[in-house]
Amino acid sequence: MMITISKRVMIVLVVFLALSLVLVISAVLDRVLGSYSYYDTKSLKEYKRQINSTLSNKEFIEELVNQNLAQRIRIRELEEELMNKERIIDSLMKRLNFSAQVKSSPFNRISRDDIRVYNDRIIIYVNKAFPVAFTRSRSMYPFINENVFALEIKPKSPNELRVGDIIGFESKTFNTSIIHRIIEIGEDEQGWYAITKGDNNPVPDPEKVRFEDISGVLVGLIY
Repeated sequence: MMITISKRVMIVLVVFLALSLVLVISAVLDRVLGSYSYYDTKSLKEYKRQINSTLSNKEFIEELVNQNLAQRIRIRELEEELMNKERIIDSLMKRLNFSAQVKSSPFNRISRDDIRVYNDRIIIYVNKAFPVAFTRSRSMYPFINENVFALEIKPKSPNELRVGDIIGFESKTFNTSIIHRIIEIGEDEQGWYAITKGDNNPVPDPEKVRFEDISGVLVGLIY
C-alpha cells in the first residue's frame, strides 16, 4: 500500500513541476516579446519622426514593404540588363578577336641558316617559293590583310603539313581560292583531309580539304 501511495505522490509532483515550468516560460516570453514590441514601436516612431511621415504605423509599414519590393524588382532588372550587356560585349570581343584563340602556330620551315643579313640587303633561301597576294577578306585578320606580301611553297606530301599551318587551297564549296589555318587533320574513307578555319571566323570551313586541293603552305609574311 505504501508503494502505491508513493507512486501517486511522485506523479502529482511531476505534474505540478511541469505546470510551474510552463508558467515560468510563458512569463519570460511575455516579457521578452513585450520588450521587443516596445522597442520596435519606439524605433518606428523615431524613424517616422525623422522623415516627417504622417502615416499611421500600418500604412507606413505597408509603404516600406512596397518600396522594398519595388527596389528588389529594379535590382533584378538591372542585373539582367548587365548580364545581357556582358553577353553582347563578350560576343563582340569574340568576333573582333578570334585570332587571340589560335592554339597552334605554323610549323617552322625556314631555319636561321637560311637567312643571310647584309648591310644593304637580306637574303632568305627558300626552295621553290612563290609569292601570294591576298584579297580584302578579313577572315584571317589581323594576322593577314590585303597589304601583306607572302611566300608559299608546295608541300610534297600530307606528312609535311601540321595543325597550325596556313594553307592555300581551292574551295569546291565557294569555288574560289582560300588561305586559312589548319585546325584539324584526319583520315576517312577518301583518305587524308584537313579541317580549316579563318582566324577571325566564328566557325570552321564547311568542307574537308583534300591534299590535291592544296596549292601551297605559307612559309613567310612581310608586312
